Amino acid sequence: MTDWEATQKEIQACRRCEERRVPYLHVPATEKRKPPWEPVPRVCLYFVSVAPPWGGAYFWDETAGDAVREGLFRAIRKPLATEVTTCRQFRDLQLFLTPAVKCPSAKAKKDLPRQSKDHAPSTKAVEHCARFLHSELTAANPERILALGAVPFGSLCDIFEVAAPRQVARFRGQVWWIRLGKSEVPMAGTYFPGNNRHKGFDMIVEDIERLLKLAPRTRDA
Repeated sequence: MTDWEATQKEIQACRRCEERRVPYLHVPATEKRKPPWEPVPRVCLYFVSVAPPWGGAYFWDETAGDAVREGLFRAIRKPLATEVTTCRQFRDLQLFLTPAVKCPSAKAKKDLPRQSKDHAPSTKAVEHCARFLHSELTAANPERILALGAVPFGSLCDIFEVAAPRQVARFRGQVWWIRLGKSEVPMAGTYFPGNNRHKGFDMIVEDIERLLKLAPRTRDA
């Protein structure tokens, strides 16, 4: 069993948030959503999203449209100078994505289903999943890490003890170097790509381009 497989097995078995009644979270009674493949070593750019949705579309599930997948595929088109149309192609290009929180969030407005959206994960849920995200990143050994939104960026800052602003408008455009394995790799954050019509979409493209120009640094012995 690889380190990646071991981590995914631990994620499937975890019921910590359910046992501690963490709010705004659904711990699935059946299998939790996960990528269908392991990342291709060494991952060129590892994206960290917020959390899988409760029902509906999911980034790695191509049987239905997903706003995050569609937005991110559009955002990487210019930096990679190629059209990415499938998750398998995304993975084969040495790109990967997992969420900071492994279980789906509850709906924020149960009484208004047409206007409902996933509730932001609680701080406890982010804390409980931090070790899983760290294990995934260690196993994937990425050359670069990009958080898609404030929640995953905050999680990465806590994991790697980075002192940085927590508002997207303040942290995007900056890069922090974090220690991962035998290297120091660039870490940054940008806007959430789930709505590619928002005014920050062009900045997502810029942030991806900026990060791809940086290479990991070997740590001094």
